[in-house]
Amino acid sequence: MILRILNIFLAIFVIGFVYQKTATQSFYNWDAIAYTMAVQLDEGKTTEEAHEYTYQTLEREVDPGLYQALCCSGQYRQDQYASAENLESMMPMYALKPGYILLIRAVKDVFGLSEYQSMKYISVGSSLILSIIFLLTFIVQRGVIQFLWIPLVFLSQILFLGKLMTPDAITTVIFIGSIYFLIKKNLYLSFLLMAISLSFRPDMIVAAGLLGLLPAIEKEYRMPIFNSVLFLSIYFLISNSIDHNGWWSHFYTSLVSTQSNLDSFNPNFDSSKYFEILLGNLNWVLNDINYITWFATTLAILVVSLYLLIEKGDAWINIISFVLALAIIIKFLIFPKVDARVYLAILVPAIYVFSFNLFPNKERIDST
Repeated sequence: MILRILNIFLAIFVIGFVYQKTATQSFYNWDAIAYTMAVQLDEGKTTEEAHEYTYQTLEREVDPGLYQALCCSGQYRQDQYASAENLESMMPMYALKPGYILLIRAVKDVFGLSEYQSMKYISVGSSLILSIIFLLTFIVQRGVIQFLWIPLVFLSQILFLGKLMTPDAITTVIFIGSIYFLIKKNLYLSFLLMAISLSFRPDMIVAAGLLGLLPAIEKEYRMPIFNSVLFLSIYFLISNSIDHNGWWSHFYTSLVSTQSNLDSFNPNFDSSKYFEILLGNLNWVLNDINYITWFATTLAILVVSLYLLIEKGDAWINIISFVLALAIIIKFLIFPKVDARVYLAILVPAIYVFSFNLFPNKERIDST
């Protein structure tokens, strides 16, 4: 009882710390400009009106130094600032997340905030929800195990997620919810949440697609087929509805050579360039302390989950954690970005489900 009371006091401190850091140290990253433009266009503004509003609102909210950095540091940003058409050509990469666009609009309308502030508080709120999920999972355990939620919150880089004005934090919340229900084998609700997550980050189809096949382990084949059709339909519906340029164009402008206008950009696939970027970025990850953490954590979960599956027979939670770690590796192979944020929506749930190995069997959620 004393330990639980202590844990509650620590929870107040840790969650307060998460809120203070995320609310006061939010990153006005350049992507927030593009998402603001996407919201304005979704509301029916003309390209010129949306472009003007996007930069004027940014200028009102940040200091002159940051505004100058976001609008004009480098040729690409200068080109987007100077031309509404250039920024509009980038919209398929951002309108590709219609769930996030709609959520920004909803928060903006309900609370009277700007798009930038809406994105900020979506991420802040998501980071708090994630922290509380870890707390509630561990606080019911006995002994010192109940305190392990604290290091896991920081290992999961929830603070980092909460500072970003991107869909990554809210996608993580949705996906960790789906994993919770998957652990409990509430499959319909789990896969519904996975489907919803695709509207926030369509590249979640890698993890959702693999997890959607898991019912086949118990010789239930109709649900995997249904999941595959559902997830692929959502993915292609979103891609086609916003006239996305395609994987290689997106890959090329993000990882090879940044383009200022994507309207007519359609490079031919170059396998040698793909492998050059893949191997170069893998080497970058392995040699940069800023990026090695997510990669090492993923490999550790992958290897240990496989070991526990083979040697210990701890099946369900380790199947899920293994598949999630595998999905991160596949995602890197498809689109080898080095920064952690694009993988955290899968990695945080992987850490969460893998942590159930710390609990006694009779207290594990998958033992029900």
